[in-house]
Amino acid sequence: MNKMFFLLIVLLLAIIPVCGSDLNLSICTVDTNDCDLNTNTDLNNYSFDLNLNANEGIPFYFFYSPGCSHCKNVEDYLQTISKDYNMNIKAINIKESQENLTIFTTILESFEDNDFGVPVLVINNKIYHGDKEIISNLKTELDAYKEKPYDFYLIKKKPKAVNLITVTGLALADSINPCELVVLLILLSSILMKFQSKRKMLEYGLAFIVTIYIIYLLMGLALIFGFKVFGGYVNINIIYTVLGSIALILGALNLKDAISYGAGNFVMEVPRAWRPSMKKILQSVTSVWSSVIVAVILAVFLLPCTAGPYVLVSGLLYNYSWLTVLLWLIYYNIIFSLPMWLILFAVYFGISKIEDLQRWRDRSIKTLHLVASILLILLGLYLFWIVFF
Repeated sequence: MNKMFFLLIVLLLAIIPVCGSDLNLSICTVDTNDCDLNTNTDLNNYSFDLNLNANEGIPFYFFYSPGCSHCKNVEDYLQTISKDYNMNIKAINIKESQENLTIFTTILESFEDNDFGVPVLVINNKIYHGDKEIISNLKTELDAYKEKPYDFYLIKKKPKAVNLITVTGLALADSINPCELVVLLILLSSILMKFQSKRKMLEYGLAFIVTIYIIYLLMGLALIFGFKVFGGYVNINIIYTVLGSIALILGALNLKDAISYGAGNFVMEVPRAWRPSMKKILQSVTSVWSSVIVAVILAVFLLPCTAGPYVLVSGLLYNYSWLTVLLWLIYYNIIFSLPMWLILFAVYFGISKIEDLQRWRDRSIKTLHLVASILLILLGLYLFWIVFF
């Protein structure tokens, strides 16, 4: 078993840096033809400082577009009140360059704002849209500054929930679930007993794992499509709060199984009532194609113990472009399926026997639930931190 753990560590160290470098992509949330899905600029990488010095006047940002009559109304109003207020205005034409458009969309994203029209005015970590709203609120904000000036205007920027650590953590919590391990062990054991052939075991096992991978990739895309359809109607903070709550609940249930396995007459795995049927289906494999069909059917059996982390990662990814979503899901499912690959090759190359792996799984079942619970609870707390702090 030490060899198996060594293989797992080596593969993880090899995969994470490579995938991480390819997945450092930014969100593009603009729903207009001006949106460039290759926009990867981060606030810290802009060529000028977005933090305005208050010593030069009351600091705020004004986003506009040439030919916009409502923007012209705001410009005229700023001229009118300029004699009464010393203003340090950063006026940004969103049509002038891709960089300006990126600044605009990134700032809107930091406010969880999906209204991409101009004019927009950002002052004192508040955002105002349209000439009427800006004109009716600007003096109030300027007077508030006079009463309580602040040294610098700072862009309101929250950390992104989607990063290599969160996606890897969810994928690991999903992959170490004992039900995933037992499914493949039953399949391999059945094939070896039936055919007495490691070659057939490898062929059928490969077909099974690849099919599971593809099915789960498609499931992830379907989940994210659902989030994209309905997520636009809900504030992102509400979504993160719900996802954080789900993560904490799943973490608590896994902790229950780590402390007292099966307490409450249920486990965070394949329901016990389903297991005899699942075993019969696995034992029916007689060819590569039947292995593929069985994998499709058993994807349903695996859902109760794998759906939780997958729903969470889908809810975090839905706001990204489809290309970014696809890359993250490919990476997630590599980690998710990694234990199955390790088991298959460990048995095929004689590193370990199926019986030894089954005994290890039974001995380690509480530890596996404990690790999953820790990862899920940490994610839940992280999402709450993003929302409330």
